[in-house]
Amino acid sequence: MVSPQVLASVVSAGEGVPLPEGFAAVSIEAEGSAALIPLCVVVRTAPPAAGTIDDGPLIILSERLDARCYLGCMTDGSARVLRWIELWVQDTDGLIDVPPAYRDAMHNARIDDRWRRWCRMVEAAGRADGIVCAGWEHQHPAPILVDLADLRSIRPVEGASNGYWLLCENDSLLTERGLPAYGPTTHRYLYVPELGSETYFIPVTRGAPVNDRCLTPEEALGIGPTRVGLNLGAGMMMARVWQGVLLDQHIDELSGEKVVSSGGAGSTGALGMNGGRSVLDRGLGRGLITVGRAGRLVETLHLKLRLLADAVASVRDAVADIGAPMLNVRSESFAVARPRESFGLPSEWAARVTLREPGVGVGIDLAGGEATLYMGPGGATSVYSPGVTGANVAGVGALRIRQVLADSDGAVIEARLVMQERAVLGPGDLVWLRVSVGGQRLDLYATPDFKKSTAATEIPLRTIKQPLSDSLRQKIKSAEGVNIPGTMFETLPMASTPHDLYSLAVLGVRILLCADRPLGTACSDFQDFARYIEDSAANEDDDKRTPLEERVRRVLDGRDPDGEKWRDAIGPQHLRREPWDAASALAVVTPGLWCGVLAALVRSIPGLGPDSTSKNYAEAPPKAPERVFDPLLADLRPLVVKSRSLVVSDTGSNAEIRSLILSKSKR
Repeated sequence: MVSPQVLASVVSAGEGVPLPEGFAAVSIEAEGSAALIPLCVVVRTAPPAAGTIDDGPLIILSERLDARCYLGCMTDGSARVLRWIELWVQDTDGLIDVPPAYRDAMHNARIDDRWRRWCRMVEAAGRADGIVCAGWEHQHPAPILVDLADLRSIRPVEGASNGYWLLCENDSLLTERGLPAYGPTTHRYLYVPELGSETYFIPVTRGAPVNDRCLTPEEALGIGPTRVGLNLGAGMMMARVWQGVLLDQHIDELSGEKVVSSGGAGSTGALGMNGGRSVLDRGLGRGLITVGRAGRLVETLHLKLRLLADAVASVRDAVADIGAPMLNVRSESFAVARPRESFGLPSEWAARVTLREPGVGVGIDLAGGEATLYMGPGGATSVYSPGVTGANVAGVGALRIRQVLADSDGAVIEARLVMQERAVLGPGDLVWLRVSVGGQRLDLYATPDFKKSTAATEIPLRTIKQPLSDSLRQKIKSAEGVNIPGTMFETLPMASTPHDLYSLAVLGVRILLCADRPLGTACSDFQDFARYIEDSAANEDDDKRTPLEERVRRVLDGRDPDGEKWRDAIGPQHLRREPWDAASALAVVTPGLWCGVLAALVRSIPGLGPDSTSKNYAEAPPKAPERVFDPLLADLRPLVVKSRSLVVSDTGSNAEIRSLILSKSKR
């Protein structure tokens, strides 16, 4: 990806002026297009400066498993930049290195369907940060190459037929020529429709099988140092207005941090993009409407609660549209749209959080659709991931069947799996089993039969109900109490929208408790506090349990012997980079409001205790997984209203209350 220094050198002049020397805007409109304001991709026309990394001629803002994002722009007839654009291009090469089970589930048909859903969701928003419609959002365009010598885009043509090279989605033609079909795989090939069955094919995905009917991109398209692929694979594309401000940076500015513009994908409004001047340019605190230290603290809380509510709502909308958890929610998932400030109203009050990227969760139906396993691509761990299970364990063990429970809908098997290696499993995880019974091979999916995560070499299991033939049912029944060696197994941690709910709780910690310390420290303190609060109610009956907000308040107001420690760890003094002691900050934002904020985050940690709104990371309404976020949104709405009332007083109501008090006192 592009370095922050290079990106800053491109966009530092802002909008309304030409690109700086060393860069050019190349129109990617089709040849003959009459567009007065063309969509362009930004290319580097000069070699990189000494001591800097050569990032290539195209400026890559970000990369995802199935897409790549380039810096683009819209220009007028004078080559002035009117808007900065994100050019998203499908690119499935990132799926080559993910686990096989995930790659098999993310075939081309599903990739295209998810892309179209994502584009429709962004279109439906109908806002200034939406799509610049070009027609390639829902269908595959011709490949787009960039000629660096002539600074023009090219749709490659096959010389003999004068036909365009296009993406081949014809499964029959591909298989007839001994190549993988398009729909059920991630392999992609270009072909020339005019040549019919005589066409050659160009593999455009890494690792795609080839034969004597295939040509390389270099020999067929002239790919080389002066001709590069913007969309070599003819993937669908999306042009979206680039916000230029990531959520992380906006949070830091609200916290009073003097953010120095790096020009990264989340560069500040100081770059002249979508936000006017940054908080730094206006001076510390002048981005807020209040004056005084106490006023800034309360206003910061209000604006940060709005950010969190926006982020939760955007994730809920995305999950509702896709029908699957995101499983990749983190602060970098969001940008902030900041309109230019109006007189007397800073842009921070009109700031709005937008979701920058789609989720990566993929659903796999199991046991005839009785259950759905949602999985992500794996990879590096993150503080935003719950990490409730250990690494996947696969091997061969022995299965001891305890009993078979059968009815007309299918059978459930209770058994114990004995393994050589210890496995860490939680109640929401899944175990795949391949067992041989009476000479028949049977695939089963089971969940651990215990309430808490356990590390053991012997695990009690209960299979998901699935239909079995009468003969197979009898064979399994006859194996009750028998050890079946040679049983293949693999542990599959399950996840659904509670995984995203946890990530949003961590995002809440990032927004509210990290002005003066790293996220890892704040998250550790908050999780310790959440466990302390939940443990305090462990011995209380459900119908007599003290409300969560009251238990939180009891700890923070001094009635708990450890109250001072917890106030220092998770008090509102961490909202801003200004000197506050915990007790004074709590008094300013009011204990009731702050305890409500903490209670909302505690409830959002799945499986933590009796107050958790989700019992585990896999439990979600099967037809409406987005409903998992509703309790958190319900908690945040009144908190936003209450915090606003501390910032902007209702003088009319205050006068009415005052007159009532005076009239009562005179009687």
